[in-house]
Amino acid sequence: MEIFLSTITMALVVFSMTGMLVGVVAGAIPGLNGGMAMALTLPLTFYMDPVSAQGLLIGMYVGGVSGGLISGILIGIPGSPTAVMTTLDGHAMAKKGQASRALALGIGASFVGGMLGWLVLAFLSAPLAAVALKFGNFETTALVITGILLIAAVGSGSLSKALLAGALGALCSIPGLDPIDATPRLTLGIADMQSGFGLIPVILGIFAFAPILHDLLTNRTAAPQQVSTTTSLRRHFFAVLTFPGNLIRSSVIGTAIGALPGVGAAIGAIVSYSIARITSKKPETFGSGEPEGIVAAEAANNATVMGALIPMIALGIPGSAADVILIAALTLQNVQLGPLMIIDHPKEFYGIISAALIANFAMLFFMVLASRHLLIVLKMPKYILTPTILFFCMVGTLTYSNNPFELWVFFGFAAVGLIFLSSGIPLPAFIIGFVLTPIGEEAVRAAMMESRGSLMPFVTRPVPLVLLSLSLLAVLWAASQELKKRKLTA
Repeated sequence: MEIFLSTITMALVVFSMTGMLVGVVAGAIPGLNGGMAMALTLPLTFYMDPVSAQGLLIGMYVGGVSGGLISGILIGIPGSPTAVMTTLDGHAMAKKGQASRALALGIGASFVGGMLGWLVLAFLSAPLAAVALKFGNFETTALVITGILLIAAVGSGSLSKALLAGALGALCSIPGLDPIDATPRLTLGIADMQSGFGLIPVILGIFAFAPILHDLLTNRTAAPQQVSTTTSLRRHFFAVLTFPGNLIRSSVIGTAIGALPGVGAAIGAIVSYSIARITSKKPETFGSGEPEGIVAAEAANNATVMGALIPMIALGIPGSAADVILIAALTLQNVQLGPLMIIDHPKEFYGIISAALIANFAMLFFMVLASRHLLIVLKMPKYILTPTILFFCMVGTLTYSNNPFELWVFFGFAAVGLIFLSSGIPLPAFIIGFVLTPIGEEAVRAAMMESRGSLMPFVTRPVPLVLLSLSLLAVLWAASQELKKRKLTA
């Protein structure tokens, strides 16, 4: 305890808060994210104290994930892939004039999820990391299949359209170089296609430009919203505590999935949101402004950040892409991660835990303070807001890879999104399929090589069997819900 308290210095507080501010801004701007900010800052950490460097980077990590909810709720564009699920209900609430409530619920759930995840990080890192290490390729494959099939639970409309969107998203993730032998596939002989379709231009095209085009073509206009007061925001913030079961369940799911190396934060939000909808007494309200959806997605998001730090400090294995940057920063400082870190580098070990705690509190303080000013976005005239969004989307697309080809990807997927919106095909299901398929492909191919082509481990291993059974139940549940709707409307 003494070592832990000794790491909480003014320098760590300042660097953690600075990193968090940078991360929130990067996460809130479409096309940017906390990971980009961390990568750009990495060379500077060589000249810093290891604990201060971790404070700066972890602050960016937490801020980047939390900041994604701002643009997702206010303008319907997820600031990061992890905010896709938050956008579903958050933006729907904003369009109903409840933006302050949506922001307060998102911020509150992020904080509570982060704190519950932090408690696990601080006190249960070693045993949970040992369990996560046993999570092999078959388990990862089953988890990804579960995430993709939970599209059926996420989709508030037609089950068949949701599954179609997921399948199309999976198909669009295939072009590029084969992850095993680097053979070009579906590149149509275009050199720029060898890197595949970039995630950022796809998300921005689907979620940002496509709705703008759809509104212009259908002559839809949105009335300016009333800007809520800070008092109202604080009142709504405490309302998050009225969902204790949802908060705890989603935080546990987020922490557990975050602790699985290489799985990614997006699955945590998808699984938490889907389970919240399945267990809700009013599942039909999800996707149209349901507070429980925001709470589930955001609690899982920040809990996933804390969970991803567990295999990093306990085993030296990155739990996410951002953790790779954290490991690189410590390696530059000659700090060895792994089971002996708490013995060989106790100051750095507890410094990481302290930085995560400070960043979480800093996120709460800053976002509550800034939310009143952020709500002004809703009062901006459409002739100003629309070109501003388009400008930031194009800048974010170019920043992503500095390749003009990505602009064509952006415009191309905007056209795809426009077709989806006109046909009633859910956009989130497409993104879920696009994000999860590459993770699942690598895992399933490694699993097949491991078992020499046998599928039996999916049945003989308990975790894959349970996950696949849950997937089947989710699809059957969604099908039954759709049949009930058809009977009521018949």
